[in-house]
This record gives sequence, structure tokens and C-alpha cells, in this order.
Amino acid sequence: MEIIDILKLIADKNRMRILNILYNKNKTCVCILEEILELNQSNLSRHLNKLKKAEIIIGEKRVQWVDYRISEKFLEENYFVKEILEGRLDGGIFLEDLEKTKYLEC
Repeated sequence: MEIIDILKLIADKNRMRILNILYNKNKTCVCILEEILELNQSNLSRHLNKLKKAEIIIGEKRVQWVDYRISEKFLEENYFVKEILEGRLDGGIFLEDLEKTKYLEC
């Protein structure tokens, strides 16, 4: 995938919020993402499917839930995304999202 395509894909605020949560929590189920992002299932699924299709995230089925995580291969090949996730999302809504994850479980 070309860098410009990756940047276009992650430029969406909700997709960046998803990546921020997944990067900091290692893996997270859909129900937690729905609650934190306050998105309905259809809208969240659309964002997750775009990230999965681009092989940025991986979904792993666990009984009735699907846990998502960021692809390590993707991060290795696209270090600039890892840099963004590590140092650039340290305030505002991104920090609020991470605070909410402390109190939620599937």
C-alpha cells in the first residue's frame, strides 16, 4: 500500500481513535470500541472493515466476540504510523478514549 493511501485511510478521526485504542491496549473487542467511540455497530464495522482490508488491523474471533489488534507487520513496514501513535496522540479525545478503556471489559 502506498504511503499516500495509508495517510488518507488513517486521516479519519474515528479510524485514528480506533488505532490509538488498539495500539495502547494491544487488543480490544468491538463492544468496547462501540462504547468508547459512541458509534453504532454499522458505522464502526465500516471503519474496521476499511482498516482490515488495508491489513492495518487483524480481527480474531473469540466465541461471540471479535478482538482487534494492530498488525505488527504493518507497523514494522510503516514506522511513521507507529511514531504518530506513540508521540502525537497524547491529548484531547485520544487521551479521554484511553482513560475510558480502564473501566471497560468485554
